[in-house]
Amino acid sequence: MNIRHLFFMTIALIISINVHANNPHIKTAMGFYKAMEINRAADFLIQNISNPQTLSNIEKLKYALILNRNLVVLRDIYSKALTTQQVFLETLTTDTSADKSSFAPLFLSEVYILQGKLKQAEQQLEQFEKINTNQNALNVATTYRAWIATLRNDKNRYAQLISNTKQDDPLTLMALDTIKIINTGSSTIDLSILAMAEKQYIQNGKIVSNRFANYALRIYSHRGEIQKASHIARLLNHKLPSFTEEITQFKLINFYEPSLIDSIASFYYHLSTSILKELEKDKKFHDMAIYYLSDLELITANKSSAAVYKEKMLQVKRLPKSIAPLVPIRQNGHGFMYGKTTRAFQAWEKAVNNAKNNPVLGAEAVLMCIYLQASCPTIVQTARLKAENGRSKRFEKLNTNVGWYFLQKEENIKALRLLENALDRGKADGILMNDPILLLNLAEVYRLNKRFSESLQILFSLGQNFPILRQVQDAVQGEYLFRQRSTGSSNVF
Repeated sequence: MNIRHLFFMTIALIISINVHANNPHIKTAMGFYKAMEINRAADFLIQNISNPQTLSNIEKLKYALILNRNLVVLRDIYSKALTTQQVFLETLTTDTSADKSSFAPLFLSEVYILQGKLKQAEQQLEQFEKINTNQNALNVATTYRAWIATLRNDKNRYAQLISNTKQDDPLTLMALDTIKIINTGSSTIDLSILAMAEKQYIQNGKIVSNRFANYALRIYSHRGEIQKASHIARLLNHKLPSFTEEITQFKLINFYEPSLIDSIASFYYHLSTSILKELEKDKKFHDMAIYYLSDLELITANKSSAAVYKEKMLQVKRLPKSIAPLVPIRQNGHGFMYGKTTRAFQAWEKAVNNAKNNPVLGAEAVLMCIYLQASCPTIVQTARLKAENGRSKRFEKLNTNVGWYFLQKEENIKALRLLENALDRGKADGILMNDPILLLNLAEVYRLNKRFSESLQILFSLGQNFPILRQVQDAVQGEYLFRQRSTGSSNVF
């Protein structure tokens, strides 16, 4: 279902349980949410409500709903950041001009690590260490090598590498702990080290290092220190690059870390979870809380909780009519993650076969294939036929999700047709009233088809609501500029 469907579903729930929200900040945020400005809604809540647990239960539900929708978009932005940064940074590292970048290999190595391309990451680190003498940057390179060692389960190599790091540097210790969280799910750092780092990296009410924010958000969220994580989130400038390399007076290159997007998404996940866990204790809201907790676990494809939420979703009864039919689709999504694949495919096939009558069901089934990165050729082909033959706006989300799936599978021509079918160009309030997921994927498919101007137009428009998109914008613009190689203009990326 699209965001507007979710908004009206929440209104239906409010009516059904006869409670009302009085917090003016919640009302303002829901106004942003209804206008498709979902990131602005989340940021407004984080900035203005220091403790969500003081809200009424219906207000908590609205807060969690906004966070969940942002989490979906953030995870897709993260995916797009990896692909666009890879292309742009590879272009920089193969540049043969006299004023080429010396930092591109370092940032490309992180992208490769996040993609699981460990050999390529090591090659970039070797190249970086040969041409760079910046000690802080070399220390980052060492932590990246330690990250690779943990991914290879090479404990001896890891121990050797960290013995060469600056053990008195809070940022280094935070980096190593973040690596532990990502790879093992454990965190052992003394939180007083983070408090020490805050004095260094938060100045005049602003965070001066997004690398610090990246680590702090991840660690605080993982440790359940939601208030401390919220403090970091309130001060974070999503547009701030991790590093700017000044090559000449006229050539500056901004570098970003895609992992920051994932850390923000992790914060949203933990914040929403904490709100919904409290909501789960109220009988009136119990089933809705379970539904949205299940949503979080599916968005993040969390296998560790799959069996638990498959059973919990079997028990939910009190849901609005608009989402009750989605329960079997989602319940089997959890089952898919721990081996119940046949039942999952059967449930999803049933949903897409009924897509002509109820396209939301087909869209939801395809969404499970996307979230769980499942191969669903038969299901998606059926959904594609229903989507392409659908002649009303009811099929917008089905077109979007099938296009998204094809893009995920690198079938760009199929994706382009479906995503363009989904786009409503006649919306009175402009392109931004379309689903952000649709716009993100359409921008990406335009980039892949070398339609850079159209891609950038969407990205710059969508960036008004999602400032973290700056790193995707810069990467696409950089790729475009390198292709154009226009002369006589400043090269600023």
